[in-house]
Amino acid sequence: MKTTVRKLSNSQIELRISIPAEEFKSFIRKAVLSLGKDLEIEGFRKGKAPPEIIEKKISQEKILKVAAEEAIQENYSKAISENKIETLTQPKIEILKLAKGNPFEFKAKTWLMPEVKLPDYKKIVSQIEKREIKVTEEEIEKLKQEKELREKERLRQEILEKIAKNSEVEVPEILIEEEKGRMLENLKRGVSQMLQISFKDYLTKLKKTEKEMLDSFGPEAQRRVKNSLVLREIKKKEEVPVTEQEIEEELKKISGESLNAEKKFDLERLKDYTKEVIKNEKTFQLLESLIKK
Repeated sequence: MKTTVRKLSNSQIELRISIPAEEFKSFIRKAVLSLGKDLEIEGFRKGKAPPEIIEKKISQEKILKVAAEEAIQENYSKAISENKIETLTQPKIEILKLAKGNPFEFKAKTWLMPEVKLPDYKKIVSQIEKREIKVTEEEIEKLKQEKELREKERLRQEILEKIAKNSEVEVPEILIEEEKGRMLENLKRGVSQMLQISFKDYLTKLKKTEKEMLDSFGPEAQRRVKNSLVLREIKKKEEVPVTEQEIEEELKKISGESLNAEKKFDLERLKDYTKEVIKNEKTFQLLESLIKK
């Protein structure tokens, strides 16, 4: 396999992959066997006919199509891994050469996880001041906790904002559009639950269309995406560790009891999510520790 990597604009990349004819033969053979496993041919048990016999019963077009799909799946993944490329989306594939006895070539275009150039974030955070929480005698403990929580959120937001302001990152448009979509869905739920009116009526009152509302989210969506990319890069740079025990303990808090593996797929997804939550918390704690008392 030969791979040529070309970086495009707006955080996109194009890989051109060529598979030698001899190597592609193995994918053709696999395709023939796969297509022939349910084929009934006189003189042979079902699925047991030799490849050369099966090949005569199936169109070359179909065989090449299946072979190409398998070759793309295997070699695209291999190319991404070998070139240490982090992608955001599934690739857009275009077949360039496909014929029996010839090399197989295709190109794949996909969005890249953007590179984030961090500033001296430790220095930036060390210059941020914590605000003292003042509680009157009349305020109850709950109110104090609420104030501490709000200050914690404000402080973390300030930390991210200041680091992001000094970071260099090309924010992919696709991530901004996804964030705008999430913001719109959250607004729709809020309108329905809190205002008890339809979103259509809400837009009528504001004299706006849904597209105008979506477009208005652009700057905020870009800010949120940039902040999340910066936080992700700091986690990588600091190599924040998370143990299995920490994940299990956090999962017990969520469930109230030990989790079992009845739904292994859902459990694994929950574990991955929980791991990122813990990583985020540890990263923020690390950054907060840099603030001068």
